[in-house]
Amino acid sequence: MRPPHEVAEPQHRRRGAFWLPGDLQDGDGGPWQLGPAFVQWEAPAELSGRPPLVLVHGGGGQSTDWLGTTGAEAGWAELAVRTGHPVYLLDRPGHGRSPWDPARLGERTPFPDYAGLAFLLVPRDERAAAHTAWPWGRTAGTPHADARVASSSGMLRDLAMGQELDARRLVDLLERTGPAVLVTASAGAPGGWLAADRRPDLVRAVVALEPLGPPYQDLGVLGRLDHGPAAVPLTRGPDGVALPALAGVPVCVVTAEASGRLAADRRTVAHLRDAGVPVQHLYLADHGVRGNGHALAAEANNAASWALVESWMSEHGGAPGRP
Repeated sequence: MRPPHEVAEPQHRRRGAFWLPGDLQDGDGGPWQLGPAFVQWEAPAELSGRPPLVLVHGGGGQSTDWLGTTGAEAGWAELAVRTGHPVYLLDRPGHGRSPWDPARLGERTPFPDYAGLAFLLVPRDERAAAHTAWPWGRTAGTPHADARVASSSGMLRDLAMGQELDARRLVDLLERTGPAVLVTASAGAPGGWLAADRRPDLVRAVVALEPLGPPYQDLGVLGRLDHGPAAVPLTRGPDGVALPALAGVPVCVVTAEASGRLAADRRTVAHLRDAGVPVQHLYLADHGVRGNGHALAAEANNAASWALVESWMSEHGGAPGRP
């Protein structure tokens, strides 16, 4: 019998890891780097022709969120490789294995506790009854809730700087991978919009799981999304509305049933559509995938949500974006 959470691993894999250096800065003690990032990758031994995926975790998370470290049989990273995709897992600057230095990156919000988990990912209020895709415990001392809290950290308080560094490292990564599909979650989405805006030739498509928003949202201590879906300017057309660089990049916004994010995601979709972005809104419940919360890629039915996204990518993510 395999230990809990261990997944039977298909044979014949290639895997590795590398660092994306940060922006070189001059200091009194010599040069230093601002916002380096760690990348873990895994791929089938034989390439299948399916595009590489860059998986971008959400706020307060890290790249291990994609590995199936709670109760799901396998995470989206594993499911993607089984489907034939090479996957690249980025730890956003200041998160996970990418170092956080408060003197250079600024302060972070407090590390989430179990109350924070209930607020964002595993609700214990009136939404809990609808949140059936998390069938495990929700309180301290229950393994899957414990694992989620253990892997969580704070978010950079300088929202614009964090998104700018995310975008720079994503562009650096795309220049290594070649044209890829960006799969972003929650607060990882703005870096994805920005990277696709700057290098649409390297982005085959964007899949945004419940992206941070809605556009122009005031996020309290973190600041405001001053530029629509991001806190950093995107390339706008002469009318100040259109997003011409994203006009050739297919986008899929994915919304779960029990997360409470439907209204916000509809506003994000409307904003992108009005700006000329080819966007589809995938509401999981409309396709029979029920009971999910904000951490939909890590929940019990994550293979079903992955299958829907994979089907969309097969249709829309096969060709590079506009040069």
